[in-house]
Amino acid sequence: MYQNFFSDYLVKLQETNQKWWEDLEQSRAAVNSPLNKAMQEVNFEDTAKLFESAANQPAALLQIQADWWQQQLQIWQNVALAGNTNDVVTPERGDKRFSNEEWQQDVFSNFIKQSYLLFSKTYLQTIDSIEGLDEKAKERISFFSRQAINALSPSNFIATNPELLKLTLEQNGENLLTGLDQLKADLESSADILKIRMTNNNAFRLGDDVANTPGDVVYKNELFELIQYKPLTETVNAVPLLIVPPFINKYYILDLREKNSMVRWLLEQGHSVFMISWRNPGVEQRDVEFGDYVTEGVAKAVSAIESITGQEQINAAGYCIGGTVLASTVAYYAAKRMKKRIKSATFFTTLLDFAQPGEVGAYINETIIDAITKQNDAKGYMDGRSLSVTFSLLRENSLYWNYYVDNYLKGNSPVDFDLLYWNSDSTNVSAASHNFLLRELYLHNKLVQDKGVKIGGVWIDLNKIKIPSYFVSTKEDHIALWQGTYRGALNVGGNKTFVLGESGHIAGIVNHPAKGKYGYWTNDNLDDNADEWYSNAQHTEGSWWTHWNQWLLSFNPEEQVEPFPIGNEDFPVIDAAPGQYVKQVLPIQS
Repeated sequence: MYQNFFSDYLVKLQETNQKWWEDLEQSRAAVNSPLNKAMQEVNFEDTAKLFESAANQPAALLQIQADWWQQQLQIWQNVALAGNTNDVVTPERGDKRFSNEEWQQDVFSNFIKQSYLLFSKTYLQTIDSIEGLDEKAKERISFFSRQAINALSPSNFIATNPELLKLTLEQNGENLLTGLDQLKADLESSADILKIRMTNNNAFRLGDDVANTPGDVVYKNELFELIQYKPLTETVNAVPLLIVPPFINKYYILDLREKNSMVRWLLEQGHSVFMISWRNPGVEQRDVEFGDYVTEGVAKAVSAIESITGQEQINAAGYCIGGTVLASTVAYYAAKRMKKRIKSATFFTTLLDFAQPGEVGAYINETIIDAITKQNDAKGYMDGRSLSVTFSLLRENSLYWNYYVDNYLKGNSPVDFDLLYWNSDSTNVSAASHNFLLRELYLHNKLVQDKGVKIGGVWIDLNKIKIPSYFVSTKEDHIALWQGTYRGALNVGGNKTFVLGESGHIAGIVNHPAKGKYGYWTNDNLDDNADEWYSNAQHTEGSWWTHWNQWLLSFNPEEQVEPFPIGNEDFPVIDAAPGQYVKQVLPIQS
């Protein structure tokens, strides 16, 4: 039976080999790319520094090694000799790689699991214990070591994963044949690194299953489409609300389905909601700069909303890098000495001070950024598929390797999940914008410097922002560390409110009150230190959305008004929501 499987498997493998060989030159180009060479160079330099520092403290390293050997012996005695299934070393909280009972019951697998976990723990502990090593270098070594260790986890291989081995025998290898087909399809749709499908890409239709809140496109230029949503209440708040999503993702994370749509919920609270839908850039948009998202993006949207509603001021909210664009827009208005066209600004998980970028910081140094810049300039954009994998690998066990095992080794079909569908709907970033983000913001942190960033011919200064602002971050965010976003809040003027939600970068923001899932912390006193703020903060059950809504309403007259018309003579309806730009899929052919 097993022999038949291997015969079938080899036939299937031979069928796919020709295509893979045709792609070999492209694969070689990726391996020899400037970025890959830069990564090798940085790793070599960091490793040299590691060994140099380690040589000066042999006693400490010998103690760690002795502790490892003692625990390894204890594992052997406990599992192999005594047959005891109680673990000496246990997985960290949330690590689901070894949750199947076979890992516990099978003696060999139990020994492998615990030995691996001990090795992983000891290796990273060794790096952390070395003194005299530059902190940035230590962070990079720890990050990339963790990546390598988790890639080699016994859970990722049939021979050492008892659940996979049992499944393969029971299914006569059909799981691997199915997985091979799925791997082939994913390779063909990936860029320079394998992008694993997390969900069924045919399960959702934009405008029908997701992004389906009724609205119309009332303005369009080469950079974005502006959606005006139809009111859901008889009267509305007098001050309209503009949402600025990140230009590295599709906007509809805030309008997935009715049960979790922030847009729909805001409409139900009486807000007149407008949404920017950014274009997915290709080669022709290679020169679109960060500043263009201010002058040709948010500023144009604000003007359109003012014309349609007749209101002189609006409330605005920005998500992630969209919040960075929003803050830059408010600072741009201040630098131009224009009237306060934005009445209040809200920032969802937004970095303004990039000194604490989180684990993305592993890629932030001159050598790597030089290489990425060369690749961006050659291609005209940062490929959204590669960018998506990069963010997934920040949580490699839960956002990458688990799908690798599930799809390719278990042969399971990806599930139908709206959030994962959005996550897989990648967006490019123009070369000029991506280069600016990496070098000027992440590397040199210029946004918080006086005369650090010039937009539309003027130097902007975040301290000149005097309007009320609301910052919401999430405690488990691995993309924009909340301590880093807190630092950004300290860099703007005006009255400031900081709120810390539970969960992470997406789930903590898309937190509908009806679910009652995640709470939040508040503290009216913004201390200079984020940890001090947190230690004195008060926790509240329920979604931060209700807290934010009360804050927004404080900038509205008590009396509501008739709903605003959808578009006007100067800004007529162009298309029904969700428009056309959001439907652009990768790769973009220009």
